[in-house]
Amino acid sequence: MSIRVGRRVTSRVRARGWLRTESPLHVGGLGHDPSQPLPIAVDGLGRLYVPGTTLAGVLRNWSRGADPESTDLDSLWGFVSKGRDDEGRASRVVVADALITSDARLDDRGLPASPLDPARLELRQSVGIDRTTGAAAQEFLYGRAVVPAGCHLRLEMDIESDEDGPADEARMGALIEALCAGEVRIGAATGRGLGAVRLLDDPFELVVERFDSPAGLLAVLRNDPVRVRSVASLRSGDAGLPARRELLDVRVVWSPRAPVMVRASSAGLVVDTLPLTTRVDRRHLTLVLPGGSIKGALRGHSELVERTARGIDAPSADPDASAGRHSAVFRAQLDQLPAVRALFGSARDDGADRRAGAVRAEECIAQTIIPEALWDQVTGAEGPADDRHPELTESVHDRLEDLGMAQADHVALDRWTGGAADGRLFSVLEPHAVNWEPIRLSIDLTRLDSERDSALALLLLTLRDLAAGRIPLGALTNRGFGDIDVTEIILTGGPWPEPVTLSGALGSPEISAIAQAWTDYLARELVETPAREGLR
Repeated sequence: MSIRVGRRVTSRVRARGWLRTESPLHVGGLGHDPSQPLPIAVDGLGRLYVPGTTLAGVLRNWSRGADPESTDLDSLWGFVSKGRDDEGRASRVVVADALITSDARLDDRGLPASPLDPARLELRQSVGIDRTTGAAAQEFLYGRAVVPAGCHLRLEMDIESDEDGPADEARMGALIEALCAGEVRIGAATGRGLGAVRLLDDPFELVVERFDSPAGLLAVLRNDPVRVRSVASLRSGDAGLPARRELLDVRVVWSPRAPVMVRASSAGLVVDTLPLTTRVDRRHLTLVLPGGSIKGALRGHSELVERTARGIDAPSADPDASAGRHSAVFRAQLDQLPAVRALFGSARDDGADRRAGAVRAEECIAQTIIPEALWDQVTGAEGPADDRHPELTESVHDRLEDLGMAQADHVALDRWTGGAADGRLFSVLEPHAVNWEPIRLSIDLTRLDSERDSALALLLLTLRDLAAGRIPLGALTNRGFGDIDVTEIILTGGPWPEPVTLSGALGSPEISAIAQAWTDYLARELVETPAREGLR
């Protein structure tokens, strides 16, 4: 990257390093078939990448902190005048496109050496659940391709300065610290746990170059090591950043009482129903509960809590209605309750109050590590030994048992004969003894704004029911799956700056104002949105 022509620059802060994906990542690209999952962006050579505009956008959003409309940093990030004049300026932050790679290596030309093979992409599918029927909502099956965790993105970023050199250095330092701490999310579905990245400490290069003196210019031309700086030295100045967003972190320690899993998007050749997996590294996988699945379970129960408190039912459609009608009713179900909408977001995109939810649910992975070669035998990727009667070998069964999983066969019974129904034998790989990492939630209290206390009350009621074992997780919950034991729920942030257990939070002095806000909220009548009025 070179200095922009036509702009006076006296100094430049330059950062070069690698971002590691801590969770799956999706940055959308051009798709040609609307029935296919949302694709990943690719560059002109067909390589997976994250556009520089995406990186610049998320960094700009982080810089603005609690005030997304702030103009304090317009001189840094640029702006377009909203009036009729030609006032405006380009951003002084220059961010290059980030190629997605399998490791953090550069070739002899200083370019990423190992672009990620598209075959390593994973698939995340989701389905909406109708609140009245409990079945899949019509027109609400969707999916997206994702880059797995453990991949790398090449980061190349410059800040070009004229008069704000010290402040720009401090701002670069703040951005780097945020990337190192994992505070910056990239791409889509970040509320479902996607897009978590972290800047690696090594290899990493940070230099400050001066162009307003002969000595500075010579240092640049000679690649003098005197230009190298530490992040701590940059942070010694005042960055002048707006106030940060206020967050409440929730950590749920739990264990399964029954098999807990989310179905994989496709059936196996040997076993019909397989648990969803994600990569740990190039040769190992583990089971995963996607953030969207966890968030969906919490949202559904939050709706149940508020509807019970208000004594109202969810909107419903006639069973013989069109698919479009059912789809509209499902959106109305999601948008009916303001506190739920504040926590989990709006469903419609044509309303004035469309908003992203304040709750972020991270992906929850199992503690079991599965060799890829073993999983290929389970899925049938290597092909069964006998194509006429495909089945898992005894050695594979033994290895799965060691990992806490076992194949269970089920058959439907004919209601007339009482015997096995023809063609109704199916199998499930059940994770009956698999331990899981804690569930992690993050609530953006700044986004809740005036609805903060009432929405927080609903969240606490939902967490109370989660701790009581009233919220099953994952798939097949009507067949005995999904029951969990919660050992501990820890809240940190917002009203409780120091970590506190859920029972401690419910008994704290801060709960009085939250409970009163909930009572006042329930006393207010629901305001019908235009979308819901049209359903009558």
